[in-house]
Amino acid sequence: MDKSLLRKELRKKIAEISDKSEQSQKILARLKECDLPSGAVCVYKALSSEVDTDGIIEYFLKTREVYLPVVQGEDMMLVRIDMNTRFEKGAFNIDEPTGERLKPEDVNPSVTVTPLLGADGERNRLGKGKGYYDRYFDKVNTYRIGVAFSEQLIDEVPCDKWDKKLDMLILPDRIIK
Repeated sequence: MDKSLLRKELRKKIAEISDKSEQSQKILARLKECDLPSGAVCVYKALSSEVDTDGIIEYFLKTREVYLPVVQGEDMMLVRIDMNTRFEKGAFNIDEPTGERLKPEDVNPSVTVTPLLGADGERNRLGKGKGYYDRYFDKVNTYRIGVAFSEQLIDEVPCDKWDKKLDMLILPDRIIK
């Protein structure tokens, strides 16, 4: 199936999910059970259509350096956050942290929690189509974790040569490694 058509179908399916909060809590509980590489973590700030990452951010802030991505041109930069970080609306109406913007390769987070529209059982990820995370993954050596609602697990994600598999996919009812 064509990626753009699949994205359209998944956006519609995600918009119909009524228990996003409950699924997000189950995903957070599963994440807390995981043995992950130590070091800094990069986590995205979720939109209302995505798995809520506020709990994930709070969890990691207790024990690790946490960075959030900000869009700068065609790339992502990283901003280190803490409990007092201020946020402003940035690209794509996403809450972005204020603070010093660092190149991902200068931070090289050991773990990156990655947004997605869909994923399959082989841990192939379908992003939103802008390529920000593909370019980011080319610059850093990081353990890639996808978090997804149950409805986002699909049979097969069409892949291009530049697509990078997730190392782990966390769903409300299971973890795929």
